[in-house]
Amino acid sequence: MKHRRSIDLVAGYEAVEIHRETLATLPQWYVIHAQCPACWHETMIDRRQLAYRSGKDTTLAKIGLHLKCNGCGNRTGNQLLLGKLPRD
Repeated sequence: MKHRRSIDLVAGYEAVEIHRETLATLPQWYVIHAQCPACWHETMIDRRQLAYRSGKDTTLAKIGLHLKCNGCGNRTGNQLLLGKLPRD
């Protein structure tokens, strides 16, 4: 829906390609979460600490493969979730 001055009133959907997107190219308003399918434990991941450990040029797909649940210790099927912070 557009305003009479051609301003978008509804924000558009923005897709993120996890095989191409890296920690360096991911916009700062995205927050990274991890979720375990076994115990449904979910936690926020500090992207600066993750970039320090694995390198800022690591793709999000590779990060998802190396996740380990802090709740139950599960290493298979863990999901990497992205959320957007509200922007003013």
